[in-house]
Amino acid sequence: MQDAQDLKRLAADLAVFAQHLQDQSERAVQHVDRSAEELHRAAQGVGAGAQELAQQIVQAVQAQAQDAVGRGAELAFGSIGTQLRDSADTATRAAQGLEEQRKKLERAQQNLIYKSAVALLIGSLLAVGGSWYFARKSLRLIERAEFGAEILDATKAGTLTRCDGKLCARAGKRFGAKGEYVLIE
Repeated sequence: MQDAQDLKRLAADLAVFAQHLQDQSERAVQHVDRSAEELHRAAQGVGAGAQELAQQIVQAVQAQAQDAVGRGAELAFGSIGTQLRDSADTATRAAQGLEEQRKKLERAQQNLIYKSAVALLIGSLLAVGGSWYFARKSLRLIERAEFGAEILDATKAGTLTRCDGKLCARAGKRFGAKGEYVLIE
């Protein structure tokens, strides 16, 4: 009788454990989803800030270049004008280089977001798979415990016993086409 109660307690404990694993996996999936959203928002914020900064730098460089060209044209002619034009060209090229770097940074951020999403998806799948495995294993243990309880009940009822060191069963009615099965009462 004590063994049957122990088996029932084990089955109940295993069911509670399986539910606990399922709850943990659901919380893990929710946490992963929240983390992905936060990462996406942060990446968008960084991208927007970098783009705005690059535009401000480009505008400032262009304004300074135009000022320099304008003042140079007013002050001098000849070689000074050529130098000013060269400086303006250099400033324009620098602004274009900054714009190209901003675009590369934006692409790198997009790649990071995609990779993060894939990693989060894989992590979620692993969490769900692990929970499924432990739940399935717990169900098998419960099934085994129930079979053991049936054997224990048959032993207590006297249907199964030991005869000269071997297992004996009290047999009743026969079943099967050739009478190969015996109902254990």
